[in-house]
Amino acid sequence: MRVLILSHGHPNFSKGGGELAAYHLFNGINDTAANEAWFVGRAPQELLHLGTPISGVNPREFLISGNADIHNLTATIPLGKDSDFAVLLRSIRPDVIHFHHYFHLGLEMIYAAKRTCPTASIVLTLHEYIAICLNNGQMTKTDGRLCYRYSPRECHLCYPELTPEDFFLREQYIKSFFRIVDAFVSPSCFLKDRYVAWGISEDKISIIENGLPAGHRVPLQPLVANEKRTRFAYFGQINPFKGVDVILEAFVNLSLKERKQVTLDLFGSALNYQSAEFQAKISSLLDRLKGVARMHGPYEPEEMGRLMGEVDWVIMGSVWWENSPLVIQEAFKFGRPVICPDIGGMAEKVQPGVGGLNYRARDSISLSTVVSRIIDDAGIHSSICESLPSYTSVEDSTNTHIDLYQRLNSSSKSL
Repeated sequence: MRVLILSHGHPNFSKGGGELAAYHLFNGINDTAANEAWFVGRAPQELLHLGTPISGVNPREFLISGNADIHNLTATIPLGKDSDFAVLLRSIRPDVIHFHHYFHLGLEMIYAAKRTCPTASIVLTLHEYIAICLNNGQMTKTDGRLCYRYSPRECHLCYPELTPEDFFLREQYIKSFFRIVDAFVSPSCFLKDRYVAWGISEDKISIIENGLPAGHRVPLQPLVANEKRTRFAYFGQINPFKGVDVILEAFVNLSLKERKQVTLDLFGSALNYQSAEFQAKISSLLDRLKGVARMHGPYEPEEMGRLMGEVDWVIMGSVWWENSPLVIQEAFKFGRPVICPDIGGMAEKVQPGVGGLNYRARDSISLSTVVSRIIDDAGIHSSICESLPSYTSVEDSTNTHIDLYQRLNSSSKSL
């Protein structure tokens, strides 16, 4: 079977969880004996050859231009029958075309793929809620509150310059392309439920967790006399959606005695791209936590095992309905419990005492209470580590995807 995977980014240039998941699947398919995969990742035009929207990276890897925004999701490269995209598809002759997102790429690419390869099955992995929500696809209202359901009228209240009819038409436009898709993949039950409520048939969405390369738990750092398992770390982008400010506020809320017993290491990038107000807020909180919190800057995926080996807990602060954060899988892989908000795919994968601990989303006081509990209960870390869930390997995730591809191909041949 020949599989083409398209992603909204290439992990050589974009380190998001979705891009890594798509690339792991690409490698996983190529590691099987009976299947071949190709990878096309979106990249900024300046990384491509002048005058062409597609450039080769390796024999089976390509970069493709594109800048489809969240509002219109409209492709920005030629997609006609004689376009470079169509030529690439005809040269690969895929049995399956798997879109690991449509953001940046553009919805029209789904139609162009089906038109060029009419016998190929089309698969689309859903990541966040861009099809449903104009506010960065996160189903949060523009005033910061969580949004619990899609409604053109409520969307209008967030974006008064657009009418409810505008949102209804956007919905119908997106669904016209989604009807071309033969099967959807969701990494979490929560995300699937949101898209079913929006109008995708439940039978068309398969739940398949993203896979990680094989690895083992890393040993805990030895403790000195009277030391506790109170080394916390955050991994991810530094932006308002990830709630790093919520985490820092929680540590500010600790008593001076408690602060002397904890450390908080922040590994991540993108703070310099945030608003001046947010940067100032983070800087002020870090100043109040001198000797407790340390900002380390960006990291590479290959460093995760070593970095997690230096801490006891992985902490998350996301203020939106995260779907399937890669860091949770990575924490389980390397043997670290997770502290995360009690919403979305996070609460689905981390439950109290099983995988970690939860706190009330967006509530720094609630998070402070959890940290205080960890300080006071010397046995809580070991008891949770004993029951950490397993992580999904690339091999297992790949095999489940291949089973889906084979079912689709068998079904199409029987028609």
